Amino acid sequence: MAGKTISAYVSEEVADIVALEARREERSPAQLAGLALRFFVSLPRDARTAIIALDNLATETERRQIVHEVTRALVGAEFDMTCRRMATHSEQLVPKDASEDEIDRLAVDLTRKALGSHGGQ
Repeated sequence: MAGKTISAYVSEEVADIVALEARREERSPAQLAGLALRFFVSLPRDARTAIIALDNLATETERRQIVHEVTRALVGAEFDMTCRRMATHSEQLVPKDASEDEIDRLAVDLTRKALGSHGGQ
């Protein structure tokens, strides 16, 4: 994807955290910054204003609580999307008129395939 490089000023502490997280995720610091910026600018103006206010006003305890709530919402949304994708995929694998025995057999076959593709682990 073609893009444009921009720069941002952050504290040394934030730069160190970004570098560490980028190594952990096998990404570049620029990729993490790009992802964060895409998310931030996609938020409604009221949400961005709230983030800026919280950055200036929140205590450390309040920040942790806010991060926890945002994390819970994001993980919940990811779970919901995964469930929808799995349901769509399972509809393609299992005939609508399948008996309980057929569903059990398909489940065992899929499990064996999955375990086989992961070395039986």
